[in-house]
Amino acid sequence: RSELARILFGLTPADGGEILLGDKIVRIHSPADALRRQIAYVPEDRRRFGLLLETSVRENISLPQLRQCAVCGWVLRSRQAELALNQTRNLQIKAPSVETRVANLSGGTQQKVVLGKWLAMKPKVLIVDEPTRGIDVGTKAEIYRLLRTLADQGVAVIAISSDLEEILGISDRMIVMREGAIAGILNRPQFSERAVMDMAFWAAA
Repeated sequence: RSELARILFGLTPADGGEILLGDKIVRIHSPADALRRQIAYVPEDRRRFGLLLETSVRENISLPQLRQCAVCGWVLRSRQAELALNQTRNLQIKAPSVETRVANLSGGTQQKVVLGKWLAMKPKVLIVDEPTRGIDVGTKAEIYRLLRTLADQGVAVIAISSDLEEILGISDRMIVMREGAIAGILNRPQFSERAVMDMAFWAAA
C-alpha cells in the first residue's frame, strides 16, 4: 500500500500500469510532477520523511509554497509567517509560535504541521499513509474530521491504514490489497469487518 502511494507521488518508479486523474491519463515521474498535478502526500514516517525536524513550523509549512513566498528570488520571512499563521489557526496547531522548532512538538502536533504544509497548496488529491499512528485520541478525532471535511469539499482523499476500525469509520470506499494486488473493492453499504476479512481470505486462497 505504501509503495503504491509512493508511486502515485513520483517517489518510486512504476513497473507498469496507468495513473488516471479524473478521466485523463497522467505521467508522474517525480514529486515535482505530482505537485504540478496538485497531488500531496503525507508519509507513514512523518519524522523521517514528512518534516524538517530541526527547523521551525514556519519553514515546514511554507516549504511547498516557497515561490509564492518569494520576491525576485528572495524568500520573504513575513510571507512564510503569514502562511504558517493561517494554517496554525485553521488546523488548531498548538505551538508557542510559528518559530518553534518542530522537533519540540508532540507527535499529534507534528502530524498537523505535515498536513498544514500540504493543505496550504490546496491539493486536489491528498494521500495520507497511517495518518493517526502514534498520536493521542483527541488529535485523531480532529484529523478524522479534517479528512471528512476535505472529502466533502471535493478533495480526493486516499487514506492508508492498518487500523481496520479507522478505515471503516472514515471511508466512502475501501480497496482491499494483498501482496501488491487489489483483492476487491467495497462501497460503504457493504462495509463490515467480516466482509474485509473474507475478501482477504479468499484472495489468499
